[in-house]
Amino acid sequence: EVQLMRPATELLGQKALLQQRLRDDGYLYLQQVLPRDLVSAAREAVLAALESSGMVLKGENGKLNPEANCATDQGAVPASLARSPEMLALVESHELKQLMQEILGAESVQTLDHKWLRAVGQGENSGFHTDSVYLNKGSREGLTCWIPLGDIDLHLGGLCVVGRSHCDPSFDKVRQTYSAIDVETAGIRGTGWFTEDPHEILSYGCPLLTAPFSITDMVVFRLDTMHGSLSNGSQPGEVRISCDTRWYDANDPNGVDARYMGENPIGTATWWVNRHNKEVFPTSMEEAKRAWGLDS
Repeated sequence: EVQLMRPATELLGQKALLQQRLRDDGYLYLQQVLPRDLVSAAREAVLAALESSGMVLKGENGKLNPEANCATDQGAVPASLARSPEMLALVESHELKQLMQEILGAESVQTLDHKWLRAVGQGENSGFHTDSVYLNKGSREGLTCWIPLGDIDLHLGGLCVVGRSHCDPSFDKVRQTYSAIDVETAGIRGTGWFTEDPHEILSYGCPLLTAPFSITDMVVFRLDTMHGSLSNGSQPGEVRISCDTRWYDANDPNGVDARYMGENPIGTATWWVNRHNKEVFPTSMEEAKRAWGLDS
């Protein structure tokens, strides 16, 4: 039921066609576009930290430690690791900025200071969601850039986007309700994910799309593109490392979500800590979907 993404690499240098592809598909899969030395250095820095924590075996290129409890909280790692010199050299590199300028059609671009670094263990995945629900206090015209820090084959399970979910009429009500909320103020407890059930997503009639990703690839998608990740089914267990960054036209009059800016951005930390507390967030996502008329 999962199909392969359509590469857009051949459209680089043809700004109008590249932007039209993004408008049509809701994502751009770009192959072998990032400097290998920068991605490799970022990966090595993250692996060194994971080795120190005991999550992965020393010198085994990301093999999970079978004696450690490798379960993570949605793959989250310390924010300081995401801002290590090696990570910033990649995710704020001149090469990446140039790519995002072309994709956004902007003279200059801005990226959020907070970076979403993930180290996902065996059997873990992300449910389907739109990034808008975490970023709706800024411009809705931003883009997410997902970067695999290493080769991610189909068993390791990478990004999975829902093709045309940003524009297909079947998702109209989802975009008008779910995608318009902000997790801090909506009163909905849980992860902010719309669903973890791929069959529920497929019922809307749009395809699930992924790829076997290589270390220099990246995927750019809209804030209203539904997406998640496949489960890490690696045998023996291997950590899956990736990083999300968000990019905007620096001259966007609506600005960026200030929660994610600054030397130590707070982001949605208050929500994150309390997100499963029924007293703070009384409504479940299933209850919210019923109220929105999305339970059929």
